[in-house]
Amino acid sequence: MKYVDIRGLHISKFTLGTAQLGMDYGIANKSGKPDEAKSLSILQTAVDGGVSSFDTSMHYGDSEAVIGNFLSSCRSGLRDPVLTTKFTVAPGDYLSDKEIEKQIYEFVENSLQRLKIKKIPVYMLHNPQDMTMYGKIVPAALRKLKREGMIGMAAVSAYTSEEVDEMLRDDIYEAIQIPMNIIDRRLIKKGSLKRLYEADKIVFARSLYLQGLFFMDPSLLAGNLKDAEEPLRKLAALADKEGMSIAQLALSHIRDIKEVTSLVIGAETPGQAEDNIRLMEGPPISEKTKYEINNQFGDIPIHILNPGLWKR
Repeated sequence: MKYVDIRGLHISKFTLGTAQLGMDYGIANKSGKPDEAKSLSILQTAVDGGVSSFDTSMHYGDSEAVIGNFLSSCRSGLRDPVLTTKFTVAPGDYLSDKEIEKQIYEFVENSLQRLKIKKIPVYMLHNPQDMTMYGKIVPAALRKLKREGMIGMAAVSAYTSEEVDEMLRDDIYEAIQIPMNIIDRRLIKKGSLKRLYEADKIVFARSLYLQGLFFMDPSLLAGNLKDAEEPLRKLAALADKEGMSIAQLALSHIRDIKEVTSLVIGAETPGQAEDNIRLMEGPPISEKTKYEINNQFGDIPIHILNPGLWKR
């Protein structure tokens, strides 16, 4: 496993996404939420493979509690894990600054209790609009939490180049999570990834397999996802030409982008976690295939790239 040392953290290039451990997640998920024994086995498999970074959220069912139970046991053998958890300010009419701050503190305290830790290494806004929706109170509360040692750093889960630019305006945000995959090149084309790298921000890339869409039979897609049939066939053809699986092609492409710190990848079974650890050690793709990726996936419709717009 490769690691990146940045902003005082030792982060594995593979971050285990744990939404699947707390709820049913992903268009290609056939097994549903694993039971606790299987969840603990997934986590142990990741740790045994060198994973030191885990992504969760207060919104992912009981994912935080599962991680907390695992890390607090002697079985993990993991020291100084990089835990990222997320929160969203609960909207309400005429919330005062004091009420918003109190709410954020309660979220932090609850996450600390569930994760069974004293400090959250990376505390992330799940909704990027929270950076500005409540004026200056959210970043002010995050600064206070950092001064008091309850969080290590603040971060944002973003979607668009405009949200990346907003994040870069305030130095309280030291890390970001963004959607990136072999057909979703929006933030590369707009220069957002380059600006994040130049600002020395930690970049977590999510949606590597577009929630499993890459592994579905293109002929079986329905609704507006029918428009993904041609890109998926092109992807399969490129993988075949490169002599790689679709998973290896998709992973190697994002893994080897220097501006990306770590890849957030989920797993429904220990076997999937093992597969992704193995893929992390796989070969790079050829320059010719990189060129074809740039040419063939330059203008994919947003309703394919954004799962929130999928109509099946």
